[in-house]
Amino acid sequence: MRKAWLVLSTLVLVAFVASVGIAGPLDEIKQRGYLIVGVKADFPPFGYIDERGERAGFDLDLAKELARLLFGDPSKVRFVTVTSANRIPFLQTKQIDIIVATMTVTFDRAKVVDFSQPYFCSGHLILVPQNSTIRTFQDLNGRRVATVQGSTGDRVTSVLAPQAQKITFTQNSEALLALKGGRAEAFVQDDVLLLSFAKQDPSLKVVGWPPQMPAPYAIGVRKGEKDLLAWINVALVKIRQEGVYDRLYKKWFGELAGQLLKPKDCKPVLVLP
Repeated sequence: MRKAWLVLSTLVLVAFVASVGIAGPLDEIKQRGYLIVGVKADFPPFGYIDERGERAGFDLDLAKELARLLFGDPSKVRFVTVTSANRIPFLQTKQIDIIVATMTVTFDRAKVVDFSQPYFCSGHLILVPQNSTIRTFQDLNGRRVATVQGSTGDRVTSVLAPQAQKITFTQNSEALLALKGGRAEAFVQDDVLLLSFAKQDPSLKVVGWPPQMPAPYAIGVRKGEKDLLAWINVALVKIRQEGVYDRLYKKWFGELAGQLLKPKDCKPVLVLP
């Protein structure tokens, strides 16, 4: 019996030593000295390239705040451009540490990604030319509709307008050009993006009110990275408590705020057939 306990104690000690020697994802990020974040580059005002050719947007500022809380320096972050289709593969192959890229919490995504607490609520609308007769999602049936691969807008179009003739693109900028050039009659995407596009171009308007199938945006981490996820959730609370979230919201959504959904309008997760 004593020998058995000795063997068991030795095994426990070996396991403990091994576990101590294995750094978790949060420790690895700290040791590296900077955070690697996947962000959009064609999704104003969350992530885009501004007139000076520099990255800008709410998601980028939010990621900088995470770096500030982790390293004491908001510049300790490196950005990697992702799309709706490749952001999860980039995360799973460790090309990025986290996703801060307008990622809606869906039931299917939650199977392969762990989500932080929500930081924004968004629904889906339709962008059309000013002279369009399209008013509702039902009006999209039989029409040429631009969507983006891997986006919830693509799935929502299939649910709400199953007879729509979808033209799927990899970039929001491509879908926008298709709409402006007449290849598509409408473009379905997240409300805040389409409102931003319409604000920039008076020849376009947003229809389909109220925003359909609303759900929250959240930060994505690899499955099982509990220490990193817990730290992000604490950081998001602190960012709100410090008043930083409200400042960033006003900075990026000030003129659009009255048209955007409130957190109470969002369900915890979007379930799509």
